[in-house]
Amino acid sequence: MKNARVAAAKGREAMRGRQSRDRAAAQTMRALYPGLGSLQLEFEFSDRTEFLPSPQVTVFHPPARAYFCFACPYSDCDGEFDLTRSVGIMMGAREPRAEGQVRCAGTRHGGISCSLCLEFSLTAHWP
Repeated sequence: MKNARVAAAKGREAMRGRQSRDRAAAQTMRALYPGLGSLQLEFEFSDRTEFLPSPQVTVFHPPARAYFCFACPYSDCDGEFDLTRSVGIMMGAREPRAEGQVRCAGTRHGGISCSLCLEFSLTAHWP
């Protein structure tokens, strides 16, 4: 059991390191989506457990890095939610709003597959 926790922690640490490097290398919102005032991401979570992560709201403004991968909020999970494609499709079509659902594919302590589901909504604000 201890080895499984150590492996999960190392996997999460590696994922966080990769995300940090990728975020630093990402273009700014201004460069990628000229004319966009802001992009709001709203997250709600569902799972079979009784302790769910709190809903989240993140707002990206023009100087922010256009990086849309988010670590699973379970501290013992090495998974992530990648919304890059969903944001790209929405922005390419200049849709003001998009919604979707994505399931974490990470692994939690004990080698158990994560079952957390992210229900998201994206809202673009054009001046």
